[in-house]
Amino acid sequence: MAFLNLAVAPKEFICMLLEKQITAIGYEVVQDADGGLPILRGSSEIAGKMAVQIAGRLLESTSDGRGILLGGIPGIPPADVVVLGGGTIGYYAARSFRGVGASVYILDNDPKRLMELDELFQGKVVTALATKSNIEKYVAFADVLIGAVLVPGQRAPVLVTKEMVQKMAPGSLIIDFAINQGGCVETSTLAPSEDFLFTSFGVIHFCAPNVPAMVARTSSQWLTNALLPYLREIVHGGVQQALRQDAALRRGVYTFGGFLSATLPTTDLLQADLEKLIVGQT
Repeated sequence: MAFLNLAVAPKEFICMLLEKQITAIGYEVVQDADGGLPILRGSSEIAGKMAVQIAGRLLESTSDGRGILLGGIPGIPPADVVVLGGGTIGYYAARSFRGVGASVYILDNDPKRLMELDELFQGKVVTALATKSNIEKYVAFADVLIGAVLVPGQRAPVLVTKEMVQKMAPGSLIIDFAINQGGCVETSTLAPSEDFLFTSFGVIHFCAPNVPAMVARTSSQWLTNALLPYLREIVHGGVQQALRQDAALRRGVYTFGGFLSATLPTTDLLQADLEKLIVGQT
């Protein structure tokens, strides 16, 4: 059990799991019946709330940023923050930026979610459908662009092209939280440096694969609380019994008995409907 992100993992690693018939459970795809992600949710909330701390520091002149204050001051407008994705990370990032006075824009592909966000923020953020034309329009003027796109268990779709990045102002900032799943910005990559920073087309990129680790105490406490119910099930009845009895845990299985989950985007490995396979075992 771990944050495995097998959708973007090396094929050699997946083959090793299958060869050794390892039962691999990804925290990020343990899923409730209503689609909620009970283990990932806390980490996403932490990452979203961290966004304002990261952006405030990287926009400073000493970081080669635009040298602007997120909340502005009277007579000088605040920063424009564009959030791609209105899920957990996107919501908490938007809430944090709104809290310091930034102008916030949220783009999502679900009209119902946009209505919910408009109600949650009482109309104090701008919401828009994440169409290609809208993404191009909003990215162009963003001082801060937050990539908060998630398709559980899949590679993140690339929504921001390098041509869009080229139109951003020099010193502006991209924080791509989707880098765990490959990134939703074409220019995003896992930087070799320890600070996860690099510049492309004059735009600062922050692409850290595990932002919650920056606040290790908080993250460890949350993860312990979220995992405890599942660990108790495993301790009391064993892995297979826990999987048969707990549908949410079962949905988090990537590999089982030498088979790979049929939900992963691959065609040349042995795949199966793992939920049916697990439940069918006696």
